[in-house]
Amino acid sequence: MKFASFTSTIALALSAAVRTEATLSIGCNTYLNALAIPSHPLAKCRVYTALGFPAITGAHDHDTAKLEKILTTYCATPACTTDQYAGVYKDLQINCGADMIPENQETLGTVLYMWYLSPAQRDAVCYQDTTKSTHCVITSMNEMIERGQLPDANTNEDDLYGYLQYVTPLANPTNISATSFCTSCNQQVANIFANYYNKNPASFSLQFTQNLTSAYLSTVLADQYRGQCGLTTLGLPTATGGNTPGAFQPTNVTEASMKPPGLDNGASGVAGKTIGLGSLIGTLAFVASVFTLV
Repeated sequence: MKFASFTSTIALALSAAVRTEATLSIGCNTYLNALAIPSHPLAKCRVYTALGFPAITGAHDHDTAKLEKILTTYCATPACTTDQYAGVYKDLQINCGADMIPENQETLGTVLYMWYLSPAQRDAVCYQDTTKSTHCVITSMNEMIERGQLPDANTNEDDLYGYLQYVTPLANPTNISATSFCTSCNQQVANIFANYYNKNPASFSLQFTQNLTSAYLSTVLADQYRGQCGLTTLGLPTATGGNTPGAFQPTNVTEASMKPPGLDNGASGVAGKTIGLGSLIGTLAFVASVFTLV
């Protein structure tokens, strides 16, 4: 159903190839499914799960005022801690270490990728646009809706979930001018992700054989804003109101400076087997539709 954030850019590095289907081990599958239960203490650590997607949104839903209220509530709650994330990494190594093979990159590898981005996603969705007294992601989404721009130029992305993922961070824009792309909010969100990639390198390739690393994510993001906006450096947000340059953390966030101790992060309710999709775009679309509770 939906693409994970930054999918369009990541896809630049991937080639289409049919993969062999594989089945996750019973122990790994059991752990991932248990972690996906809404009542699980760590369910809130996956940002879009904590926000209740996709349950709160429907096709062609542009009610960003509704999302603004949800973000305000969410950002006032305590974030998951470094220890909580470390516990997930450790449990993944224990339960799913043997499953980290190329054949499982379309399920388990994507889970790791989605969890790895979660701390930066929280910072991004909570970052305030003090000029408009709203969240930056809401400002960016409203501007896209006003332009009639669809996330990834895809009608299937035309709802709050699709827009939110597309702007966290916005990269590899399609049918968008440099003026619309190089807004303050888009750049600040990009800065948050650049800071995160640089300070919290993923210990493992996030997509196994595709060697998708935090260094690669950082390079592609920086190249986008260098080429489109003329920025020479990402990772140093400009001070706006109460937002601190270079070290912004929204209310109660404690995980932004964490150093992953082992794996990238990862987990969610995954069915026991992969599907033979040809590219990461298809993979993430499938996985995001499966992970409705992750």
